[in-house]
Amino acid sequence: MSDARAVLVVEDDPMIRGLIRSALSDEGLDVAVAGDGRGALQLAQTRRPALVLLDLMLPDMTGASVAAGLKSRHGQDLPIIVVTADGRAADKAAAVGAVGYLIKPFDVEHLVEMVLRRLPTRP
Repeated sequence: MSDARAVLVVEDDPMIRGLIRSALSDEGLDVAVAGDGRGALQLAQTRRPALVLLDLMLPDMTGASVAAGLKSRHGQDLPIIVVTADGRAADKAAAVGAVGYLIKPFDVEHLVEMVLRRLPTRP
């Protein structure tokens, strides 16, 4: 079951993960976090996130594999925003069917705006 305010953050860097969690929680979003791909897929087994923020460089799986697993479970319409330091962010985001991307380092206010704008429904 999906919650319109549920965001899954998949980021292996604990500092960035904490920063994102804090910024999104301050906006009243229900934020779940995972430090790797397997953790993200496990969290998504019980609850469909309204949106996923996905780092493409994870320690255990590729971001593309995580995106494919999430979309396989929850449908191709699951909005994913890719977060990466890679110079080919736009191409990689398109390859995984993402609705947007952020390049590290990113502005936290911009991240929050993008997430709020991309949430499928707002209360």
